[in-house]
This record gives sequence, C-alpha cells and structure tokens, in this order.
Amino acid sequence: MRIPNNEKDDFSKKLNGYFAEIENIYLKSIKPFITTREVNVMLQDGSVTKASTFDHESVVGFYRSFLKDLKNWEIHDIQETTGDSSRIFCQISTILDNYIIKGNFGIQYNVLPYYKLDKQVIQIQKELFDLSVKNSTLSESVANMGNSTIKQELKNMALDDLKFEDLFEKLLQNQDLIAKLEDKIKNVEKLYPELDGAENKRSSLIFELENLIIKLYQVSPISIDYNRLMQGEEGIIVYFDIETNVDKKGKNSNKSVNFAQIKAPTKERIIELFKEINSVLSKQHS
Repeated sequence: MRIPNNEKDDFSKKLNGYFAEIENIYLKSIKPFITTREVNVMLQDGSVTKASTFDHESVVGFYRSFLKDLKNWEIHDIQETTGDSSRIFCQISTILDNYIIKGNFGIQYNVLPYYKLDKQVIQIQKELFDLSVKNSTLSESVANMGNSTIKQELKNMALDDLKFEDLFEKLLQNQDLIAKLEDKIKNVEKLYPELDGAENKRSSLIFELENLIIKLYQVSPISIDYNRLMQGEEGIIVYFDIETNVDKKGKNSNKSVNFAQIKAPTKERIIELFKEINSVLSKQHS
C-alpha cells in the first residue's frame, strides 16, 4: 500500500496526515541544500556565461545526517544514478509483525556539462580543428593513391576492362586476389605514418578536453509524486510503502495489504515510526 493514498478508511487518513507533515518538513529541510549559486562557465564556442548549480555533495551530506539519527529504522545505502534520470535517493525500512514499512527519500535532477574557464579549452579545440583538416587532406591523398594502385594492379592482371558485377564476382571467387589487393592498400598506407600519429594525437586531445568539463546540477525545489518521478520530472520525492512480509518459504508473496486487518498495536507502532521521522527532520531544519 502506497502512502499517501486515496483510501477512505480512518487509518489511511491518519497516515496521510502524518505523511503530509513529513513531506512539509522534508521540503523545508532539504531546500537549503539545493539552493543554487551562479558560476562562470565556458561554452563550446569559447564564450563565457553564467549558470546556476547546487552543491551535489551537500545533498548527500544532508541525507547522511538525517539517516544517522533514525533509531527504529534500518538504513540502506545512499544511492546515485546518472543517465536519462539523475537521482540521489535513499531508503529506510523496518519490519512490524507481518509487514514491511519502507520510506523513500530523494531528489531527481538534471546534470548539465560546461567547460571550465580555461584558455586550454580554446587551444585544444583549435588543435583538434587543425588536426581534422590535416587528416582530411592525408586521407584524400591515401584514397587517391590507393585507387591508382588498385587500378594499375587490375590492369596488370588484365582485369581492368571487366564490368563491376563481373569483377565483384571474380573477387568473391578468388580470395588470394582479394588478399593481394589488400596488401597493396596496406603498402600505400605505410607511406603515410602521420595518419596513425594523428589519430593518437586526436584521442589525447579529446581526453584533455574532457578533463576540462565541469558538471552543474539543477533541480526544481518542488515535491513530485512517484508517477512524476518515473516520468523523469525534476523535483523532491518522498513516499512510503507498506507491504506484506515475505517469509523464507515465499508465503504471503502475493498477499496485498488490508489496513482493516492490521492490529491496533501495529497501527500505533507505524504511527510512532512516522512521528520519529518528523521529529528527526525537524531537528535538521532547526
């Protein structure tokens, strides 16, 4: 059972009320850690601009501080994901009778790459451009010499007058001929050792350029629900699940939670767990 929910029973309403308190203090507590500051960055064209970012590590620090003060929950590792959706999130859980209560806290944010303010960015880009022009010229020379070499070789073997289809069929039937022509091409390429060196230089320059990239983090300081989280929206997320515990034999694995069947002492314990989270978050905010 997901908390919050739209159920009408008294226990659901009570839990939704405590959840609303947790969500409210959670938003207030984490907002200082996702407050953005402006930094100067460089765009690909070398121009300088300002962009905003929050302190990624301070958010992780917030979760560590919050989690360590929870006494009645099992604390799971803070996790980070990157890709289509970038997240920092953590889960807490506890077992009461035949139920597992899980709490999920996190943020979903965007990661934007920029270049550092460093003149090397422009210098490396210029070197890459010059290298590209040089490689293009060399590749064209290799291609022209290679074509001339192949044409001459085919002429030497009296195959230069064949139609393309006939030549293609003959090549398929004669692997030795293919190998011979490939050797001729390799010999031509050996006349241009600069090409190998240029490729190594290009890889080295790209590596240097990547080391000059910085990542900026942006998130909307609003609460989002689970569905919006799955749709990739930015925001702050908190929700709880109450599930039937699965025993070692796999029993109860398909049994849904019915709040009417939860014993009164267990309900009170669940409420106390929600109150504990509220209390701990309130201390973080103060």
